[in-house]
Amino acid sequence: MTVVSVPDRIPTPMGHDHVHGRPARWAVGLAAVVAVATVTSFATFAIAYAIGGSGATEDNWVGFVGGVAMLGGLPTSLVAFLLAIVAKVRHERWALLWLPLLMFPGLLAFLVLGEAFWWE
Repeated sequence: MTVVSVPDRIPTPMGHDHVHGRPARWAVGLAAVVAVATVTSFATFAIAYAIGGSGATEDNWVGFVGGVAMLGGLPTSLVAFLLAIVAKVRHERWALLWLPLLMFPGLLAFLVLGEAFWWE
């Protein structure tokens, strides 16, 4: 029995050496930036609330940081979401693509529920 290699089947590495496509890298990068901005906004709010109580969270700079993070984060997370969908359509296999796919719906749900029930 002879073994003949098949020349048109080139093995592709799927480990750490796999190069991800440009839409996948952009999607994960943008979602990471939005996640850091959102966590920074929540941390600023939590620290102001812990130090000064509810009166400190009504200060202008706390609202400004939160507003900038949310107003800038929502469209950026939408772009990351769309880029992640493009990467998934191209059959990109990367575990970190869950971040942009969950960031936009989660942020949108937070803003809609927050506006409806928590904030005045």
